[in-house]
Amino acid sequence: MLSIKPIKALSDNYIWLVTTNEGSIVIDPGESKQIIDLIKSNEIDLEGILITHHHYDHVGGNKELKKLYNAKVIGFDEDKHRIPEIDISLKNDETWKDGIFEAKVFHIPGHTLGHICFYFFKENVLFSGDTLFSLGCGRVFEGTHEQMFNSLQL
Repeated sequence: MLSIKPIKALSDNYIWLVTTNEGSIVIDPGESKQIIDLIKSNEIDLEGILITHHHYDHVGGNKELKKLYNAKVIGFDEDKHRIPEIDISLKNDETWKDGIFEAKVFHIPGHTLGHICFYFFKENVLFSGDTLFSLGCGRVFEGTHEQMFNSLQL
């Protein structure tokens, strides 16, 4: 069973810490301090860093977390040149699995051209980065409005 903890980051963002009895992953670490503090105080074993897109407020903690915990950075193959420290590149419709963690990757351009989401289908949990928010969607920076609309249809 997944335990999901939102962690406030920067001025208007969240990092997601996902844990099980077997380990943990972090999604979109815009900064590292809060994650490091949680890992130290809870003796968490960080195994992976999942990235939805290359913006700094989602990747700013990659380097330090990878260095400290030897965690693998996982992101979209077509955006690997813009994701710092990436180790594992995934394609659209590919399923990523590491131990108990298993998620399907969907390419959802609009906010950025290389934006993806991670769908943990067994738990019916979606991490959509800056494509979908509870009260709307993210700005269209690189893609088109048509791409964003189509991504929201998935």
